[in-house]
Amino acid sequence: MKLIEIILIIIAFFLGLAFLVHMCSKKRYALRYSSKKRKIEIYPIDKSHQTHR
Repeated sequence: MKLIEIILIIIAFFLGLAFLVHMCSKKRYALRYSSKKRKIEIYPIDKSHQTHR
């Protein structure tokens, strides 16, 4: 029973993340993740932000 709960939580997490990425791309927003502080940055796509390094 505990295994089923863990699997459902993992599935819900990835579905939520996929929905966030989908909505960001639909509304023309960019998503940046930095792993040092686990910071997620969402900003509009324009010329002032670099999307690739």
